[in-house]
Amino acid sequence: MAVSSISPSRCWRPLCSALLCLFLCSAPALYAATAEVVGLFRGRAVVRVPGAGEVLLKVGEEKHGVTLLAADADSATIRYQGETLRLSLSGRIAGSFTPAQRQQVTINADELGQYYVRGAINGQFVNFLVDTGASIVAISSVMADGLGLDYRRGQRGRVQTAQGLTDAFFLDLDQVTVSSLQARRVKAAVILGAYPVDILLGMSFLRSVRMEEDGGVLTLSQQR
Repeated sequence: MAVSSISPSRCWRPLCSALLCLFLCSAPALYAATAEVVGLFRGRAVVRVPGAGEVLLKVGEEKHGVTLLAADADSATIRYQGETLRLSLSGRIAGSFTPAQRQQVTINADELGQYYVRGAINGQFVNFLVDTGASIVAISSVMADGLGLDYRRGQRGRVQTAQGLTDAFFLDLDQVTVSSLQARRVKAAVILGAYPVDILLGMSFLRSVRMEEDGGVLTLSQQR
């Protein structure tokens, strides 16, 4: 396996039928209050609730009128407004019959021009530094231990970092999530030691999404 090059980075250079329409238009109150499933994990889900924003629910937990009954990487079953519904990612509750919009997340640059974003690895929440200079997702072994990653069963190798050549283990992460964007079997390197300080969201994830930067704002969206 080729050694992956990881470098510090400023992160970004380079017809609805007439009948259905009539039904929806005749009952706007019914469809005014909606909620969305925007993140799925085994036994947990992130639900966007009107007036409350995004909330993380564990199976059996109830918040803001939403109870999570079951969840895995494919769908969530919830109870909301007296109904039990099974929803895939970004499925809308309360009967929206229009296709979900293209999923995207917008990230503002910090004072150094770097893009940090909240996400998850295998269902565990983490902070990422978006780094197009990293060929794969890069995690320090200190953080990997905290996430319970069994990285020592991966392939051993070396990576080039700002500190020089460093020992690492290469593995596939089951799932990497950034807001409503998900990728499976994402290649990663666990670098022995405490560096990098931040988990680098490298190209093994980023190539699965569309990236656009405008005036210090980076938008990641699902591929068309």
